[in-house]
Amino acid sequence: MSVVVDALKKAVKGLVYISETEADLVPFEWDLTGELKKDRLLKAMGAAKGTTLEELPLEAFFRTVPAEDKAKFDSLAQVIKESLQGAKAYKVGDEAEKKMYVVGKTKEGKFAGIQTDVVET
Repeated sequence: MSVVVDALKKAVKGLVYISETEADLVPFEWDLTGELKKDRLLKAMGAAKGTTLEELPLEAFFRTVPAEDKAKFDSLAQVIKESLQGAKAYKVGDEAEKKMYVVGKTKEGKFAGIQTDVVET
């Protein structure tokens, strides 16, 4: 396990992401280097080619954070900014239930971040 994933695991401990549901935040690291194009992202995410992929600024991930969890999510944001270069948020899927990812590049050149589920109706 990488140092980045360990830091992310500590930062997400006890947090849930709230949309129209509550979902765990799951750190990951992909064994990918180079540039992340849409097809490579979808494959890494386990989604079918042609699945809707919406790229969002990192701040969009933190917009729905409840006031009582703001300090913990601010700590998570700090870990992401310190550990992952060029981090962005992505929503994946064509249904109301989607996967949401925060993905950035580690100092070692791999891609890592956190994944959760969102429901938008």
